[in-house]
Amino acid sequence: MRESIPGFVFEPYTSLLFVPVGRKHPEIRSIGHKEERAILSRVQQIVSAEIAALSPEEHLLLEQFLAASDVRLPIGISKKERLYPHFIKPVMFLWKKHSLKRGLPLQDDLFYDVRYGTLSADELVFHVKQLVKEYVFYARIDQAPPHTWLEKIKEAYADHPFISLARSKKNVIEAVEVMNKSSLLAVLKYPEDLAFWRHRVEIVMRPYRQIPADWKWSVCTHEKELTLHYEEDALLCSCPACSFSVKWNLFNGRVELPNEVSIEQAVKRIATIERQFNEIALQSMNVIEGLRTLQQLKQQLAPYEEIIRSCAGEAHPAVLFSLSLRDATFPEEQIEPDLLSLSHVKLPDVTLLKKAEHIRFDTLQKELLQLHEELKEQALLRQPKPTDVLFHIGEFHLTRSDVLAVTDFLQETDINMTLHLLAQLLKGTATAKIRQLELHHASIFGLLAAWPDKYIVKAVKAAIPLG
Repeated sequence: MRESIPGFVFEPYTSLLFVPVGRKHPEIRSIGHKEERAILSRVQQIVSAEIAALSPEEHLLLEQFLAASDVRLPIGISKKERLYPHFIKPVMFLWKKHSLKRGLPLQDDLFYDVRYGTLSADELVFHVKQLVKEYVFYARIDQAPPHTWLEKIKEAYADHPFISLARSKKNVIEAVEVMNKSSLLAVLKYPEDLAFWRHRVEIVMRPYRQIPADWKWSVCTHEKELTLHYEEDALLCSCPACSFSVKWNLFNGRVELPNEVSIEQAVKRIATIERQFNEIALQSMNVIEGLRTLQQLKQQLAPYEEIIRSCAGEAHPAVLFSLSLRDATFPEEQIEPDLLSLSHVKLPDVTLLKKAEHIRFDTLQKELLQLHEELKEQALLRQPKPTDVLFHIGEFHLTRSDVLAVTDFLQETDINMTLHLLAQLLKGTATAKIRQLELHHASIFGLLAAWPDKYIVKAVKAAIPLG
């Protein structure tokens, strides 16, 4: 059961409920002053007439909305028992509970702008009539939580004729947008036909483009805001993330787009631009045949992907062509002269079409395999060999095998080898320390016996890591 609105009842105002606004006041003993009571009498009379004119269903809705056994319009009371000069908007009570320990919040957007005490008799009647209508509408919406209304809006949006059309023609719509930016337009015939087609595309696609990408086929998944428009019996569903809104009518259950279009016209137009493009494609069979050649070449080159990748650094025509073709995309089926098929074609460079006229697969295959073998041979030649000279000075050469022998020894020995000690060991000088350490039995003892001492030191510094 909804918690009742905190307020006070005074005779003879049987259609009004006096509610503290701002901080809750002590017990209210009387209402207003002499001039305010005159205004209240007018308000009471008008509200009473409007409530009496309600249907039984509307009467029940307001009772449930205001959580009362009879319908009373909430009237704000400020400090010192003065009337608050603005009527309370029904949004104040929509899906909300207000504490009995404090008055209603003093937020400008929760009160009507007009000061009802300044209105003429006719203006006050009109204002109250609209106010009661708005309260009834809010009472209807209050019957269900926000998520229930959002679900209804989602369903109605999906069923909207234009959204249904867009969803059914999704492949065509996406294909048109792709082809409108495709580099293939530069090679299709005839330029004047293409210019006319692109002009028509701008007109036909405008209503589709006015809908954000996340709303094209169904309602987006972002958090929504609901705003009530009682004059139109509608809920405005807004997505701040998409900057997009739609209206949903409470009574007919339909969604209204910001820009409605003629569905009959939209159906004809989307079919026409597809047909017009297909006619253009049929006039360019030389391009279609070229694309089919490229499509077949890509399929034939698929088993040679590793070979092409291994040759990627080479400026060889066969490699450059194969790499460009690798970046191209084609439909799985054979390319046809129509919008849907060509929208799946993407060439990194349309000059591939011209090159394809002079390329045969067997020639391309032969050149790639030959280049691959040449690169393998060159790689073998570049592999390290024991005889590679890593350091030389004058007529003396230090080979890879020499350096490997020394580094292997250094890794295996536990002796702390200084530069001086290693130089003596390589020279083959059997000093007392070398004998004491039994280094004169080492495999590298005397490895550089023919080298001058100063050259040995330079060689060790240049090619042999110590420590």
